[in-house]
Amino acid sequence: CEDNGLVLGVVDVMDCVYASGGADGWRSIFASAMECDDITDTASVHSTHKSVKSVKSMKSTTRSVKMADTTVLKLRPKAPMICHSSDTVLGVSQMLASKRGDAAIITDSSGGLAGIITDTDVTRRVVAKELLPSSTRVSDVMTANPTCVSSSDSATDALVTMVENRFRHLPVTDDNGSIVGILDIAKCLNDAITKLEKQKDKSSSAAEDAVKQ
Repeated sequence: CEDNGLVLGVVDVMDCVYASGGADGWRSIFASAMECDDITDTASVHSTHKSVKSVKSMKSTTRSVKMADTTVLKLRPKAPMICHSSDTVLGVSQMLASKRGDAAIITDSSGGLAGIITDTDVTRRVVAKELLPSSTRVSDVMTANPTCVSSSDSATDALVTMVENRFRHLPVTDDNGSIVGILDIAKCLNDAITKLEKQKDKSSSAAEDAVKQ
C-alpha cells in the first residue's frame, strides 16, 4: 500500500518464491537459511586475528553443508489438523478458524489419509458454487489422495515438489505412512528469511567487534 494507506494490490507468497530468481534463486534462499543452523556462532571474539579465523571457518562450514543431506524435519512441519471424511465443511471450517489454521488433513474410516482441504478449496469449491457448508461433506470438496513426503525425505525434494506444483501445503508422513505434520510454503519462506536476517545481524555484530579490537 501507499503512504496514505491506499491498497495497491496483494502479494502472493508463491509469486514471491518464483520471483526470487527462478529455481536457482529459491533453492539458494532455502539452502542458505538451513545452513545458518549449522554455523557456529562467532559473535563472541577476543581478537582481530581470532575473528578473521572464525569467519573463514564459518564460510568453510557453509560450503561443506549440503542441502541435499537435510531432511524434511529441518523445515519444521506444523502439527496436522485432522478431520474425518464424513465431517461437514462447516465443522472443518470452524475447527480451522478456532485454531487459526488454513489446511486440514482428512482421514478415512480406517484412519488413513483420504485427502486435504484448504481455505482456498472452501472458497472455490463451496462458497463460489453456493453449496451449503452445513450439509456438504468435506470428502466431496477435498483434494483426494494428495501428494505426500516422508519426514526422512530430502528437504530439497519436498521444496521442489511444492514450488514446481504450486502446492501451498504438503502432508508429511513417518516411515510407517502415518501423518505427522504438514509443510506450509509460506511458513517455510518466512522461516528462511528470518534465519537469514538473524545471521546477517550476527555477522555484522562480529565484524564490528573485530574492528573495535
